Amino acid sequence: MTPALLLSLVLSQPPGASIHYTAPASEAEGTKPALERYDFTVWEPTGKQAKHFVGVDEANLRESPAADAKVVTVLPLGAAVRVMERGRDRQKVGEYVNHWYRVEYMDTRGTPDTGDDAPVRGWLFGNTLTPLRFEADFDGDGEQEVATVVMSADFKIRVRVLEPNVKPPRRVSSIDVTPAGQAYLSVNGGPAKARLVAAKTAGLPLVQVDSTPEACGDFSTAYVSYTVPGNKKGVLGKAKIALELGGLADPPAHSSYQVSFQPKQKGLTVVRTNTEEDESGKEVKTTERTRYKLSDGVFSEEKPAGSAVAETKP
Repeated sequence: MTPALLLSLVLSQPPGASIHYTAPASEAEGTKPALERYDFTVWEPTGKQAKHFVGVDEANLRESPAADAKVVTVLPLGAAVRVMERGRDRQKVGEYVNHWYRVEYMDTRGTPDTGDDAPVRGWLFGNTLTPLRFEADFDGDGEQEVATVVMSADFKIRVRVLEPNVKPPRRVSSIDVTPAGQAYLSVNGGPAKARLVAAKTAGLPLVQVDSTPEACGDFSTAYVSYTVPGNKKGVLGKAKIALELGGLADPPAHSSYQVSFQPKQKGLTVVRTNTEEDESGKEVKTTERTRYKLSDGVFSEEKPAGSAVAETKP
């Protein structure tokens, strides 16, 4: 049995949901980090409620926790599952290090999908799971697309968007976002949080991806769009980085940003505040305003950064 594509899922991601996947940035030449040196999100059993989703398309739900085990069924990107059990030992499958999870597939009402008789259960490797799933008409064609956020094997934050009326295997477009903090912490990878920015707020639906390592002053925000030329139905579009911003909180240096969308004008304004010390030890704060114009899913700078206002404090 192949589950139907989920287009009216009533479940939502838990508040504050996030994912991470890291490993040391440097090891002995020609070697990779040992399994125990990887750090990644560990999922816990969730009772009767589904709090996890399949972050890849056509994921193989297997009969047992092994990469060569029999496939029970194939799950689409965005499918809701309930974690029932976590495999004890971390393993390496392909380029990923993670645990196997025994899960139960849930239908669009948030109840176990029984198919023809019994609930559909099996094992998924941990890299296929995510709490970050969004549904919106990203390309303006009147149909709801599904987006997920996962961590890639090469330590990037990967946003995938599935076009509902395109047949697999060519129905998903993806884009990678680089996590913040890697240079400061000497690691590959990092954390990710995500939320959906509604069309009425931004002029088009966007997946906002925030990367803010707790032990680091480096942080970033990226907005991901998905567009189809001519808003044609049944055509796979392209996921794009609509805008990417970076900040720093490393005293005495600080650099922060605030984004204000203007949906009617199809643009936005970024107000950036920079603080640093001059040679005499005085704090100097500058503020810059930059306007961006939206075109084909991307915000481009409308003109050079606005005049900076400097404020000096003793």
